Amino acid sequence: MKMISAALLSTVALTITACSSNKPAPPPPPPEATPWAQSHMAELTAIALEERYEIHNTGEEILLVIPVRDNFHPKRTLLLPSGLVPLSRVAKVLRTATDSNIAVTGFSDSVGADDTNQQLSMERAQAVASVLQLGGVRRHNMQLKSLGEEQPRADNNTEAGRDLNRRIEIAITPRQSVSSLALAP
Repeated sequence: MKMISAALLSTVALTITACSSNKPAPPPPPPEATPWAQSHMAELTAIALEERYEIHNTGEEILLVIPVRDNFHPKRTLLLPSGLVPLSRVAKVLRTATDSNIAVTGFSDSVGADDTNQQLSMERAQAVASVLQLGGVRRHNMQLKSLGEEQPRADNNTEAGRDLNRRIEIAITPRQSVSSLALAP
């Protein structure tokens, strides 16, 4: 009986020791940037840093976030001259991205009527898309969206939060080739 108890205690002790020494698995590495994203990222990052835009790269998507403040007229949807030059530079990069889909999405804060915010964010997205198109980006490569006050990034109860929520996002993704699309049988 003592031998069984000793063997059982040894097994329990080994199990506890083994469990306590297990370290949690390291988090997976961030997605590797595709060659497509790498070729566009350096130029867009330089523009973003100079203009105080945000830029995010997931490997398959580059997201450029343009604040409304300092780029648009405060009470209208007109781009200010200070907003035109950087967007022209973005257009210069994107006009060579014929292998890309470009989604221009407008957002607003929650102040005012929903339909007004929806219209405002669409007009801002159209203003950005027009500058991109004038800069040589093909219209058929662009998609326009208006999300109005949907998907806020910050609290709409503060001026700073509303300021963050008023934005235009340019999402750039590689166009899938026909051979990589799954076809139905």
